[in-house]
This record gives sequence, structure tokens and C-alpha cells, in this order.
Amino acid sequence: MEFDIKMDGDDKLRQAFRTRVPGLDVRVVTKAGPQDFGVLDISATGFAFSDIPRNYSLGMILSFDLLLGKRLFLGDLKAKVMRVIEQKSIIGCNFEAMERRQEIKLDKLVLEVQKRLIELRKAKREAAG
Repeated sequence: MEFDIKMDGDDKLRQAFRTRVPGLDVRVVTKAGPQDFGVLDISATGFAFSDIPRNYSLGMILSFDLLLGKRLFLGDLKAKVMRVIEQKSIIGCNFEAMERRQEIKLDKLVLEVQKRLIELRKAKREAAG
């Protein structure tokens, strides 16, 4: 007996490590002007934030800045809305056309968070063992 299982979204699996960065916000340019939202998670390829989903649609291109500790970290970025989860008010986006220097800076941030998480896990194991 043969069968094939294909789930919706199989080809849309996350392609990069995602992490939460404390103090990281996204400043989205809206019709009402710029608004800041906390970033739920971020990776080298995209990010998610929480807002009322009525203003977002799949494929929409956002203009935004990333703020770290309320200060500009990366500016003048674009992202494409890839998912809108209305029940949880989550907007998932992929970065669009980043400059190389922006990619390097973002990669460095995500890598630093990964290193700290590894160090924390190692310290927990050593304390427990």
C-alpha cells in the first residue's frame, strides 16, 4: 500500500534560525504615520510582529526601520507580508532587497543571540549536572 502525504505550506518551511531579541522593535510606516511594534522573532530572512491584522494582506510590501533599545539599528528596509495570523494578531514578513551591509549587520545580531542561548543552555546543564 502506497500513499503520499503533502501538507499545505511544505514548500514554505522556515529557512533560517529564528530568535527573539529583547528590545528589538519594528517601526512600520503606515497611512497614519510611523508606528512601533515589538518584534516577536527575527531571522536572517524575516521577522514577525504583533499588530491588528486588518491593515495587512499577503504580498503587501512594508517600509520599516528596526530599532534596538529604541535606537535605530537598521533603517530604510522593505519586507513582504508572508502570513497573517488573525487569531494571534501576528504578521510574518520576509526581508526584501536588503543591501549587503544590512544583511551582515542583521546576521551578526542573530548570531550573537544564538551564541548567548548556547552559553545559557550550557550553564544550565553544568549547574544541573
